[in-house]
Amino acid sequence: MATRLATVVALAMCLLVCGCILSPRDPDGPPDGGATNWETPITTLIVLQNLAAAMDRESSSNYRDCFTEDYRFHVDPQDSLDAGQEAEQMFADWTRADEEYATSRIFVDAAEISVAFTTVLQPDETQPETCRQVDYTLAVTWQSGPHVNEEIIYRGRASLWMRRSDSGRWAIFRWVDRRMGGTNRTWGALRGDYRG
Repeated sequence: MATRLATVVALAMCLLVCGCILSPRDPDGPPDGGATNWETPITTLIVLQNLAAAMDRESSSNYRDCFTEDYRFHVDPQDSLDAGQEAEQMFADWTRADEEYATSRIFVDAAEISVAFTTVLQPDETQPETCRQVDYTLAVTWQSGPHVNEEIIYRGRASLWMRRSDSGRWAIFRWVDRRMGGTNRTWGALRGDYRG
């Protein structure tokens, strides 16, 4: 009788331990900083949405993932001329690493960022590479830097050359920035200010 009772108790303990180990648990939540609004970029429009969300959430890794490894940025010629002798240091040979570095530094000084895109030229997504031309408005409220406590609006037109990977994901491999609307405050010039 005692053996049978010991066996039942041991079996009950085993079930309790196994039940605790195998019991379902709540799934892990989003990483620190909340949701990132990242979607698999199966269209060029989703690339823009991810780019805007990464700026809004100040997510350097999601921002970087909008660009290919061989990415190159080309500033507006007038922005380059306005930079004078520093233009080469600010804009030459701009890569994805430069893009990520400059943007992460902007995130440090910015209190709030929002960006809106308006498509000017629709891409042909039946091709492996295509161009989506957009007008952009980038609004940055600064918490530090030369424009502390100011909101500055940056405007321009970007020709975003995108490539579809073998997995079906689109990413930007070339950004050609141009001024528009008589402003010299482009996103490209802002990037150059934060590159060095």
